[in-house]
Amino acid sequence: MEKFIIDADTGSDDAVAILLALRDPSVEILGISIVSGNVPLELGILNTKSTMELCEQDIKVYAGSNKPLSREYKEIHNLDEFMDHVKSESPISASGQCVHGIDGMGDIGIYPKNKTYEKESGVDFLIKSINEQPNEITVVTLGPLTNIAKAIEKDPSITEKVKHCYVMGGTSDGSGNVSAAAEYNIWVDPEAAKIVFDSGMKITMVGWDNSYKYAMLKEDEMSFLKSLKTKYADFSVDIQKTLIDLTFRTYGFYGFDLPDPITMAIALDNKIIEESQQLDVIVDTRDGLTRGQTIVDYFGVENKHKNIRVVTKANKKRFMDLLIKSLQ
Repeated sequence: MEKFIIDADTGSDDAVAILLALRDPSVEILGISIVSGNVPLELGILNTKSTMELCEQDIKVYAGSNKPLSREYKEIHNLDEFMDHVKSESPISASGQCVHGIDGMGDIGIYPKNKTYEKESGVDFLIKSINEQPNEITVVTLGPLTNIAKAIEKDPSITEKVKHCYVMGGTSDGSGNVSAAAEYNIWVDPEAAKIVFDSGMKITMVGWDNSYKYAMLKEDEMSFLKSLKTKYADFSVDIQKTLIDLTFRTYGFYGFDLPDPITMAIALDNKIIEESQQLDVIVDTRDGLTRGQTIVDYFGVENKHKNIRVVTKANKKRFMDLLIKSLQ
């Protein structure tokens, strides 16, 4: 049985990704550490607990970082205000609540009965678990990389003891979903991402480009999921309400993309990867237009260590098959 630790900023797409892992009998989830990102830390914990209650499982949840390594973090609930903030090139990071809802779960009223979480910090949980089970644990990150970077700073030896780390973050094609250049998770804490990417850990980067190309669900696919008539399928579509509205406003059709679920799906089944390359990926930590950009050195111009397996093409059918199986 594979052993997973999930690190998440649980909003609506993280919840579906966590559900995929919870519903996979071949995976043992040792714990879930939470980081501020899509929503503030406290909401991320609640949303994780709600997802576990739906799946009738009780995995330990750990509170990690409530802000990036060196940047301030604030809540922004309105899309126009968020975009103005990004375009201002302010060094302050911001929540993604304009995308996922103020509560992170589409604002449809989902709330857990059990709100308790572990006293041990998420960072200490990561370090302790990896040291106790070297080369046995796969880490799947679905949010900003603050917790992972803090763990590496506190105990650099863990980078050699992680079996593999799957990162939902960045892009392989230069596209951005928060700015013209950057994907949200890396933009929130580029300093943390640089520490993780430069650490020597075995990493697969599943960028946002895989989501909009191979994990974008449109009306027919949403209707099919709802036709499954299971609590898992209803949950996974309903919590995307805010994102569905945003997708229509942005692209002119009703739908939603699933960056975290396709990352989790790849961690569960590497056959979903159709094309990947081992490459040097540089994280831009400078403030400005390119803050948080993942610069993928396809031609070895920098002549550096090829530190990341970059997924450049995924199989949508295999992803959808795994998603549907998990929601039945």
